[in-house]
Amino acid sequence: MSISAVVAAWLAQDVPCEVIVATAGEQALGDAGGARLLRASPGLRAPGLLRNAAAAVAAGRMLYLSDADVAPLGRDYLSRALAAARARDGAWAQPWMYRIDRPADGTGVVDLRPGPAVGGRPYCTATVDSGGTLRPCPGEVITRRRMLHCGAVTTEVPVMYPPPGTSPDPADRRDWRAPFHWGAMLLERLLFEEVGGYCRRYYGWGCEDDDLFVKVASRVPVSLAWDESGTGITCLHFEHPYPYSGTPEREANSALYSRRTAGGPAAMIEQDLADARTVVARA
Repeated sequence: MSISAVVAAWLAQDVPCEVIVATAGEQALGDAGGARLLRASPGLRAPGLLRNAAAAVAAGRMLYLSDADVAPLGRDYLSRALAAARARDGAWAQPWMYRIDRPADGTGVVDLRPGPAVGGRPYCTATVDSGGTLRPCPGEVITRRRMLHCGAVTTEVPVMYPPPGTSPDPADRRDWRAPFHWGAMLLERLLFEEVGGYCRRYYGWGCEDDDLFVKVASRVPVSLAWDESGTGITCLHFEHPYPYSGTPEREANSALYSRRTAGGPAAMIEQDLADARTVVARA
């Protein structure tokens, strides 16, 4: 998998779009594949901070916020996501995803040329052959369990118990994963600015996407793509180790998220707008 392959999949969408890849400092990314490469300040080493920087220079009225290791499946991904958001006059988030694990050809290269999605939702972990065809990983179980979802409500969400031996990291002890991309969100740029963008107080990985979800959901309805049966709006996630799981940095983010959500979305937005003004004043 490469940045250029992911960018190519986004640029192949049937909705014209620009792709902005934001990175902190001088991190080497290789060929950006036609994307606009934004080298932000070395201090912005957190997903939310980088996405704030990218959103500030984006030209479009709509923003699609995502990780760099996630790609759309099919040319109509964005157009269908836009239709789903407009149907509720709100935002759209959390598409179902296939996790690409252990490519069958051994190269780690995935063919992202748009094609039909694998039928239905029988699994979400897949291998891929040299022609780009997804194959199910036998032994996976998908069920539902009740959990606090994005700090908003307690609900039933799908959870995936991966087949034995498919974890990319032998030290990864987690027994389940969400089969949807938690961090993805499509929303109007104006709304993103009105809620203060991503909170600037998280450092490193974790909770910044949950935080944004709570703020946006307090203003408009948010369509949860994984809960909309039959939409088939599906993305690909390229599996990787999780060295940040259980770290002090991650725990600090969790504690910050708990404090912020306890104060309610209005206070969260007020604080983030004030922080945004401070950043502009310093610049």
